[in-house]
Parts: sequence; structure tokens; C-alpha cells
Amino acid sequence: MSGHGEVLALFRRHGPLTRAQVVELSGLSRATATHRLDLLVRARLLRPRADDRSTGGRPAGVFDLAEDRGSLLVADIGSSHARYGLADLAGRVLTALDEDIAIDDGPEVVLAGVVAAFDRLVTAAAPPVLGVAIGLPGPVDQRTGRLVSPPTMNGWDGVDVADRLAEHVSAPVVVDKDANLVALGVHRALRADAVPGADDLLVVKVGMGIGAGIISRGQVLHGTRGGAGDLGHIPHDDGPKCRCGQRGCAEASAGAWAIAAHLRELGHPVRTSADVVALAAHGDRDARAAVRAAGRRIGDVVIEAVGVLNPALVVVGGDLAEAGDLLVDGVRERVFERSHPLATTDLSVIASPLGADAGLLGAAQMAADAALAPDRVEALVGG
Repeated sequence: MSGHGEVLALFRRHGPLTRAQVVELSGLSRATATHRLDLLVRARLLRPRADDRSTGGRPAGVFDLAEDRGSLLVADIGSSHARYGLADLAGRVLTALDEDIAIDDGPEVVLAGVVAAFDRLVTAAAPPVLGVAIGLPGPVDQRTGRLVSPPTMNGWDGVDVADRLAEHVSAPVVVDKDANLVALGVHRALRADAVPGADDLLVVKVGMGIGAGIISRGQVLHGTRGGAGDLGHIPHDDGPKCRCGQRGCAEASAGAWAIAAHLRELGHPVRTSADVVALAAHGDRDARAAVRAAGRRIGDVVIEAVGVLNPALVVVGGDLAEAGDLLVDGVRERVFERSHPLATTDLSVIASPLGADAGLLGAAQMAADAALAPDRVEALVGG
């Protein structure tokens, strides 16, 4: 039988619902559904509103998620840049802050910056914080919450980020690989728009590094120790040395750090993903050629993932994807040129519909999932 949390989840999935619709979707009796709704309204997690569709007599009664019942704190932390945000319970980011960072400064410095940013975001007028989500550029073991051998994050191996933040926030803290947050944000956005194939995605995040999030049957696929989707460090022949220590990784030639190094050799003063994108946007031939070549190199590893996962959509996002069609066209060209026809018969390769906000929006969805998990909802209703 659906509890309060399961009933509330219907509103997160479907939007405003009438009492009759809740009965139909939940399978509860009308009396039980009414009791659940009354307690959720009393806990200020739902709000009743007039039904504009009523045609006379007593209004049917429409209920909706009370998105201002609480706040969510979110962070999307990359190798060289971080975005922090305050969101409502519907996952809408209300305020955001940007900051240049260096992930290799280590957890003490970086997490102190997270706490400081969160302190700036939470004002006296903000509703209570009910959930926190943080994305990091490395694999996180979901069983332990610890980072696991991140290839490009010196000093972070084994760090339990949620535990370190526990003394600063009283809400549940969830931590995941940044590409998984991007994938979740894209998945929820495509699902809300009823896009076919939204439940089976490969979402490739291309910034200073390269990673991927996998959505399979509507769920984020983590793998045994959080390493699913690490496309950037699959060696391919004997290529340039990667910052992870291997040779031939896709990231060693197609990550923005590698592209920037190549462009510097050609005399261009670039350092970050944003620098590369800006140079390409201004029509520089070297930058445009490098980004297009990066798309084709990323396509080489996407081919392998497509063959294994058979997704309906490959979505290309991340900072470097802000270069527009250059990167996505390179990926698409290589995938359809070399993949098995069965894997590409119904496949689409598209740019992320969320742009640079995908990580924060995915973090907001993940924080909302934690804040409004069934056990947390029961506690809020009981309290």
C-alpha cells in the first residue's frame, strides 16, 4: 500500500493531481487517499488549490507539491570550476554562484569553499534546508559514500564527503560523480517533455575531463564501486600520455585540458574549457578543428558504450559542448560511421537540452529525491 512518501512522489512525477487521480494512480481506496492527502497538506508538503476544470458543483479539489516547504543546497564541482545553488523542492535552482577552483587543492580546501558558498546561499528568509547533493569529478562508491581511486583528484581517495559536511548541515547529504548528476538532470527534463527514449540514455559530459552517466530503465547505473561510465579513461591504441598515468585515453586528446595544451603549443593563451569554447566561437580555425577532432575521438569510445548498452539517446553535454554543433557533430559522425547498424537503428545523438545548468539541475533532483524519500516524508508528516 502506498504510504505518504509514495503519494507525494506521484505529484513529483505527474504534477498537480485531483483526489480521484491519486486514487487511480496509487491504487488506494478513496478514504485512505483522502487521509494521506490531508496529512501531507497538514505537513505543508502539499497545497490544495482550486480546480479550474471544475464544471459546477463542489470543486473536485486539486493538490500540488508545496515546493517552498523546504530548500535544497546543491554543488556541481569540476576540476577547475564549481557552481553552487539553492533550489526549491521541485528542483528549480533559485540562486546560483560560480567560482574557479582547483580540485587538486584537496578536500580540506575545496570543501571549505563548499561550506562558505552554502552559507552565502542560505539567507534568513530561506525555508529550512531539507536535502543536499554534491557532484564531484570522480567515482563514488554508493555503498560507502567514499570516493574510489579518482584518476585526477589528488588527495581525495577514500574521502567521505557527506560525513565531512555533516557537522555543517543537518539535512541528508548525497554525493555522486558529476556526470551522473548531469545524466539525472537530462533524464528528468526529457521525461517531463515526454521525449521517447528518455529512460535509456548515455549522457557524455565533456569538460576538462570526460565522463558519462548512464540511465537504464529510468535509473542511474553506478556499477559495483561507482565506476560505471568512465569513458574518458578507456585506452585506445598507444596515444598521448593521460594525466591518469595511462596512455591513449580519450581524455588525453579530447579533454579540454589536452585541447588547451595543444592550442597553447600553437600560440593561443588558453587554459580552461571556457577559453577553448570562446576561441572556437570567435571562429579560430585551430580551436574549431581541435573541438571537431575531439568529438570524433569521443565518438570512438561512445561506439563501445553504444554497443554494450544499446541506449535510445546519446546526449552530449558539459562545458565543451557549449561550442555547439562542432563537438556533437563529431561524435555523431563517428558513431554512425562505425557502430553496428542494430545499435544505431533507433539511436539519436543530441546536445544536452540543459546546457551548463545540467549538473546543478541534476543535483537538485538528487537532493529532492533524498529530502523526499519515503522515510523522510514519514518523519515530516509525523513531526
